[in-house]
Amino acid sequence: MVGISNYGIYIPKYVLERKAISAAWDFPKAPGTKSVANYDEDSITMAVAAGFSAIEGIDPKSIDGLYFASTTAPFAEQQNASFIATVLDLPEKIQTADFTSTTKCGTSALREAYNSIKSGNAKNILVVCADKRDPEPQTMYEFAYGDGAGAVLVTADNGIASIEGYISNTKYTVGPWRRAFDPYIQSMEVKHELKYGYMPALIGSLKELMQKYEINPDEVNKAVYYSPDPRSHGRVAKALKLPSKAMVDSMFLQISNTGSPLVFQMLYMAFEKSGPNANILLAGYGDGADAFWLKTTDKIRDVVGTKLKSRKIFKKLEPLPTYTQYLKNRLVLKGKNFFTRKSSPVTVWRDTKSLFQWYGIKCKKCGVVSYPVQTGCIECGSSDFDVIKLQKKGKIFTFTLDHLVGGEYLNTPVPRCVIDLENGGRVLADMTDGHPKDAEIGLEVEMTFRKVNEGGGKHNYYWKCRPLAGKKKKEAAE
Repeated sequence: MVGISNYGIYIPKYVLERKAISAAWDFPKAPGTKSVANYDEDSITMAVAAGFSAIEGIDPKSIDGLYFASTTAPFAEQQNASFIATVLDLPEKIQTADFTSTTKCGTSALREAYNSIKSGNAKNILVVCADKRDPEPQTMYEFAYGDGAGAVLVTADNGIASIEGYISNTKYTVGPWRRAFDPYIQSMEVKHELKYGYMPALIGSLKELMQKYEINPDEVNKAVYYSPDPRSHGRVAKALKLPSKAMVDSMFLQISNTGSPLVFQMLYMAFEKSGPNANILLAGYGDGADAFWLKTTDKIRDVVGTKLKSRKIFKKLEPLPTYTQYLKNRLVLKGKNFFTRKSSPVTVWRDTKSLFQWYGIKCKKCGVVSYPVQTGCIECGSSDFDVIKLQKKGKIFTFTLDHLVGGEYLNTPVPRCVIDLENGGRVLADMTDGHPKDAEIGLEVEMTFRKVNEGGGKHNYYWKCRPLAGKKKKEAAE
């Protein structure tokens, strides 16, 4: 039997209130917020965060596959999944694949993970899904699209929820669509797409699934399925005659429609509210639909107990101060380019173990931990050392506020922090997801993988620090 043994979620720290969009363009007022990735986040960094969440407490070497699903993959030619697997420090002898071009790519990746494990070609496949879709400014789509990521670990046992079976259908639709060179998603007529694309494909697949496995509507404990808006979400439930208690919130008022990872984010909430032997329907949509029947096991409460409650996740979200700040984060508003950044892809590749996988060295002679991996101990010069995995939490030793970052005045000032890591090691990292005033000596921080710049013809990534959730400045706490 194939099942899901663990799962993770990532929602960016910031949200944009829809009333800010309304005020900017004189649109009708709309309630709620949408999740907004920071300027240094993209689908890869968010997938990494969700991936770490899904394998917390699990030996990365036990994973033999990683599938990445996104409609906004940063690399068009170079496998995104391979890079994510590297940052997560997974083994090199694993299978990787990118799934893209449709919002059902996440469930399509789940389907292929299921098939690969069932055939005996793998035992543990991590499916990570993330999207950062850019809506065209001054359109109603700005209300609808949010950013985020989700992940599930598919294994060769029942785990916390066995995958009892699935149905997949393909249905050509007019839209929405985006060509390779289009900056924004295009659409014909929303009502047409809903009536002839979304509704028949999603409802048809779920009905076929329920008929195939003889599942009655009143036997469904939780229903998780993609929905572009709350009204469509309700219409699907009504058509399937699902009980109201089975409905899982699509989170449209909190984070909006996050695209391909939406169903995995909703599954996070479904698991949170499920006990053993619960029947869960899960379906993704996009040019057709994938529908799954999951059944929870006795192990579910043990894993759910290790996860942060969704209400606490939403409570930690912070609104962006202005709509203009949102445009800056999306790089819609750009400043003058003062210089062209230099970067060597070969040097980055050579230092992968330090730059991406977060390894340092520990001297066998004096015990000092240092970063990055180098030829000798920085304290005593000994060349006898162990290469070790560094911790991702620590405290600020000292910092400075930099008003000219990368030759530009953008999101400045930026706290540049020297951090003493737990269990040893001192590193230099920029701070993100926080106000410059948050920086202070002794502040507890955690490392987060982010995009740093464009250079050498590539997207360049590295680690930054951010204030540890729930930690306040000393004077504020006192």
